[in-house]
Amino acid sequence: ILLYTSLFTVLPQCAAALFDQHVPAERALHEPQLYEYTLHARCYRIWSYWINILDAIWQSATIFFIAYFAYAKHADIDALVFGFSIAFSMTITSMIHVVLQTKRIDLALVSSIAFSLLVFLGFTLIMDATCILCLNGQSPYHVSYMAFRQGLFWLTNLFTIILAMLPRFFVKCIYNSTGNPLLRNDQKEHVPSSTQDTRF
Repeated sequence: ILLYTSLFTVLPQCAAALFDQHVPAERALHEPQLYEYTLHARCYRIWSYWINILDAIWQSATIFFIAYFAYAKHADIDALVFGFSIAFSMTITSMIHVVLQTKRIDLALVSSIAFSLLVFLGFTLIMDATCILCLNGQSPYHVSYMAFRQGLFWLTNLFTIILAMLPRFFVKCIYNSTGNPLLRNDQKEHVPSSTQDTRF
């Protein structure tokens, strides 16, 4: 769990926070009114908080229960394969979540996601190939290798990731269509001045 939060998924989050730009620098200088949206905390609402909480609960429940019911009737699959399937879904879902939340997808974001995925897969494959008795309890030896050869693993993860991200995707589409102030300003720029409301 510590590796998941500190090594496998933190880099894309940092890249999005550092390099993501909602608007180009030139537009920000010429349209200072765009800062009003965050200056007056219009993007921080209690309903936004609860939407994120509910989305997190949905993603967690989806990732766990789909894997649970997919592997429940397979006696030949142990708990380590089940756990690896959940970890794989969590990692991929987290990376897709960053992409959905990012305004602009650039080289820094793509590189950070690719690097994090390679680190996750590299660490997992190396550990599973060498760790035989290095952990208490069951040995993770060749767990990921066995999981990658199973069609059930890929079908479960594909279905899990799509279902987990659907609510976030739909909410993002609705927000960008109706509530995003930056897009509303873009649309106003393409409306003739004679049709714009000049009361404000």
